[in-house]
Amino acid sequence: MRDIYVFYVDLFLVQNFFMDFVALSGANFFLKRHLRIGRLLAVSLAASMAGLLCLLVFKNFVLYRMVVHVLINTLMILLGFGRCNLCQFLENWGVTYLAILVLGGILNALLASGFVPNQFFLQILLAAALGYGILLYLMQKKTFSDNLYLVTLRKDRRCMEVMAYWDTGNQLYDPYTGQAVSVLSSTKARDFFDGRRDRVRYVPYCSLGEQRGLLPVISIDELILFDGKQEIHMHQMAIGIAGEELLEKKEYDLILHGSML
Repeated sequence: MRDIYVFYVDLFLVQNFFMDFVALSGANFFLKRHLRIGRLLAVSLAASMAGLLCLLVFKNFVLYRMVVHVLINTLMILLGFGRCNLCQFLENWGVTYLAILVLGGILNALLASGFVPNQFFLQILLAAALGYGILLYLMQKKTFSDNLYLVTLRKDRRCMEVMAYWDTGNQLYDPYTGQAVSVLSSTKARDFFDGRRDRVRYVPYCSLGEQRGLLPVISIDELILFDGKQEIHMHQMAIGIAGEELLEKKEYDLILHGSML
């Protein structure tokens, strides 16, 4: 007797959307990328719809899997996390795919074992809960990223987003204004500041290997720090400009003052 398979488009779309969103949000949480939930929802929905379209178009299942995993999922990660360097992209890709594999494995195991009743959403939720539990455990091992934050700098009509590292060892204050000084990479400073309009002052500082240094400092109108839950607005902040090699090849472009958090 011939087997008849029924394909439920709505369940396929919802399952893939939910799995993609859980994987992206898990990677976002684990790597502390501080992305907006709305953006991840939109990207997950677009990727799920693209996957459904590929399934309907491609008759060859192997070709369908290759397009989904090589092209669509890679685009999903690029769109979800935005512009980044190669190292950060590989981190985003690796953690997202790890989450996808873990969630898929957990879901298949639950379906095969019959441990969960044949209720679609209950199975998905339990798989997501177990997957998040694993990610939370792994996150405890990653201490460096706990001090990384998404920061927006504003001055006049200029605006720039950078990744910032909260360094409790940075205790530099501007002796002329009393402002706490955060330090921006020279590359980002060239892109953000206007050498003809922005007033520069020089703040004395001491560091390892530099006993009597002078740090160029410029005041900005506002620094907005996003901690994953809320935005913290700080007005009239002092931003120092780092030397050429201080923040090169780092995962962040701004060193926050220790008193900010």
